[in-house]
Amino acid sequence: MRKIFMFIRKYWILLLVVIAFILYVANLFIKSPTQTNKTHTNTPPSATFKSLVPGISTPDQVAEQLGKPVSTKTVNGETISQYKSTNQYRFNEVIYTNGSAQLIKEIVNSNDNINADYVTNVYGVAPYMFYNTLSNNHFNLYVYPQNGIAYLGHTDGTLLEIWYFQPTTIDDFVKTWADGYSLTPPSPSGY
Repeated sequence: MRKIFMFIRKYWILLLVVIAFILYVANLFIKSPTQTNKTHTNTPPSATFKSLVPGISTPDQVAEQLGKPVSTKTVNGETISQYKSTNQYRFNEVIYTNGSAQLIKEIVNSNDNINADYVTNVYGVAPYMFYNTLSNNHFNLYVYPQNGIAYLGHTDGTLLEIWYFQPTTIDDFVKTWADGYSLTPPSPSGY
């Protein structure tokens, strides 16, 4: 017994290190799987409109959700269909290529009670804001390329449209969908 006490007295630091290591390893195995395997990201999911997924949803699936198109035309190889919206003068729009909906534009009506907070509460502040270079309106395009959503809105929070598209880079978004928009504000006309 005396030899054991002498051994402990001589190697007590080493024994503490070994015990601490054993407790650390045991703690790793005791933790629940949800704690060790849980992956948390702050990136919100890709946006969808009425369960329609840009790049995947077919014209038949769009018709199931939005009804029969009010009009359809083909421009530069793209099929553009318009569907009834909550605004009697403006229509939701879907652009199709390769047999699937690539861009869905939801028209927002003042009676819908939807404003910019509807998007920013989920996705945060838009990382990109574009100015309309084709008109003098004060509605800008706020873009979340990594989430596949953008909105045409006023600085006061009023929305005109919400755009849904496949998540992409900002450069690809600009080339594909932002014709007529610029990162620099237009100069006032007449000056």
